[in-house]
Amino acid sequence: MYRTIRRTGVVLAVALGLAAGTGAAAQAAVVNPVTPHSLCGLGYGVLDQDPIRHAETGAPLGAVYLLYHPVTGYGCTVTVKSAYVGAATRTQVYLAAQYLPTRTDDGDRFWAAGPTRAYVRGGCIIWGGFMADAGGTIHYHERANPAIGGIGTCF
Repeated sequence: MYRTIRRTGVVLAVALGLAAGTGAAAQAAVVNPVTPHSLCGLGYGVLDQDPIRHAETGAPLGAVYLLYHPVTGYGCTVTVKSAYVGAATRTQVYLAAQYLPTRTDDGDRFWAAGPTRAYVRGGCIIWGGFMADAGGTIHYHERANPAIGGIGTCF
């Protein structure tokens, strides 16, 4: 009788341990494997970043990054998701350089939007992005300027 109780206890402990391990594995599966550097490439360094938060809850959704390549003079922007990772939700990033057409990547993305690139050395740019939640509500980055839509940066 005592062996049966002990075996049952061991079986329950193992089952609970496996269930807890499965939860940890599920959490690990939602970590975004994409980084700003992996999208923009070698030689680019992060100059600035701005978080995107849910407008009502304040929960982090992702971030918009501005990277710069000092040798080539090119800027690169990306929006990397930290929520809804692996789910296709609308995600956007843009880069507007002086005298050049605005570069935009917008659509349903699993991991990130971008990269968008433009020659920026010696000029000013406007950059930014947004993310939508699962319900389709759009959330902008924290420093989004309503007058220009993004963040102004000069090189």
